[in-house]
Amino acid sequence: MIKYRDTLLFQIHKQLEGWLAQEEPVSHEELYRFVHSLKGTAGTIGLHDLSELSQSLLEQLDKLEAKDWPTHEWSDFLRELITLCYEHRPEQEILLEDPTLPQESTYENQPLLLILDDDVTLLMYLKEYLEKQNWSVIATVYPHKALDYFHDLNPDCLILDLNIPETGGFQVMQTLSEKIKKQYVPTTIISIDCDRDTRMRAFRLGADDVMCKPLDLEELTVRLERQLGRKRWMDKILFIDELTGAFNRNSLTDTYQRLLSDSLRNSTPFSLAFMDIDHFKKVNDTHGHLVGDVVLSRFASFIKTNSGKYDIFFRYGGEEFLLLMPRTSGQDAKLRIKQLLVDFQALSFESAEGSFSLSFSAGVVQIEDGQKPLSHWIDAADTALYAAKNNGRCRVEMAKRNDDPDTRTVRLKVAIIDDDSLTRTLLADCARASLEGWIHTDIRTFHEGAAFFESSWHQGPEAYLVILDGIMPHMDGLDVLRLIRALPNSKQYTVLMLTGRSGEQDIARALQLGADDYMTKPFSIKELEARIKRLIKRMM
Repeated sequence: MIKYRDTLLFQIHKQLEGWLAQEEPVSHEELYRFVHSLKGTAGTIGLHDLSELSQSLLEQLDKLEAKDWPTHEWSDFLRELITLCYEHRPEQEILLEDPTLPQESTYENQPLLLILDDDVTLLMYLKEYLEKQNWSVIATVYPHKALDYFHDLNPDCLILDLNIPETGGFQVMQTLSEKIKKQYVPTTIISIDCDRDTRMRAFRLGADDVMCKPLDLEELTVRLERQLGRKRWMDKILFIDELTGAFNRNSLTDTYQRLLSDSLRNSTPFSLAFMDIDHFKKVNDTHGHLVGDVVLSRFASFIKTNSGKYDIFFRYGGEEFLLLMPRTSGQDAKLRIKQLLVDFQALSFESAEGSFSLSFSAGVVQIEDGQKPLSHWIDAADTALYAAKNNGRCRVEMAKRNDDPDTRTVRLKVAIIDDDSLTRTLLADCARASLEGWIHTDIRTFHEGAAFFESSWHQGPEAYLVILDGIMPHMDGLDVLRLIRALPNSKQYTVLMLTGRSGEQDIARALQLGADDYMTKPFSIKELEARIKRLIKRMM
């Protein structure tokens, strides 16, 4: 039966690939015949989910008038079928109903673990094992990348080896010690050297646990579960961001609803400002993350001190902040934020490289419809904020009413590089589903690395997410990654590598060459969507 299943899936793939390659639309009769044939054959050889989906598609086709189907229409119509066929493919078979796999709804809420270890084999093994526990894992062999990930991604737990050639684990802990304590990030040391002096030094620097290699992974899992449980409890009861002193997002919704009720009851205006420190990543790169923390702390202190009597200030994430401004119209809010911008630019910051000043950009929206959720108004202010960014930064923009999403400036470019046309279509749909309604993107597909580099599309000022197949003819994924990291603007690129389980050497090389994350096949589409969102939050 497996032989017949594989044959059918190969034929489906060949048919869809042929349709993608042709310029002419697919006729209604041809599409109907394809789905009808698939329904009967799939059911006969035991692919019942594929057969049932085909039946549903046939019922939809019966209700539609006969027409020619352009590529974007038939690919959209068959999207669920394409995804299902992909998940059944022999080299990427995955049983979504398998109880050992995470349920789809949990991926975005998974705890994030950051692992630093120079042993690539152990790193890959730990990542695979811990991801089976329904945790999301970012792994790296480089201390400087671990520091960047720690500051950008705000992991729920840190696991690090002490014996790192480039920079010792103790030095990494020393750099992060204050932030680990303030934000309560559970930290586990894994090391061959576990004598008493080593353990005592680790605990003094803020380690929560020390485990000796070789590791008992079941014991490691239990210890991490305890730490993550305490982390969840701490996050739930604390409403203050320890670094900046601003409120964190735990109390944002309740505070918004209270202020909205007051606004509606008293017929007073209510506005929201979304603020982002300009060129903050450059501050971290030039002056270091400790100086970056000082900037965040002073910015928050400045806004809290100089904002209105009834305003409430939140740290939304990274260098992004929200200011709820009750009893304030949109125009008054814009004027007040402009004055805050002028005054903030007058501040001076000090570092070993010398003094410097900063600015911020902001988007303002007046909340005019109490029926729309908070997320709607945050999105509106966020769109205005990025208009300010794209208009030169250091400015305040008002959200436009009935903003046409097609007129918004592209904030992110996504490149799908894969030699398989069906996989490219699937990955593009996955990226689109992950980012739709959140970030205005330009998504393009490339059949090989050379086509990507020959295009001037990748030379713009925007941030880039590259989803890259590890094995391709002519120029494989590692060659593409190597060339990306050699670009003068390589920091604009975040790279997610896709690779087969057998390609351990490829994974090792990808990590050494600077891949930001990798996923091994098979993988769930929902897991890929969640991983894309996680990386984008770090980038933006």
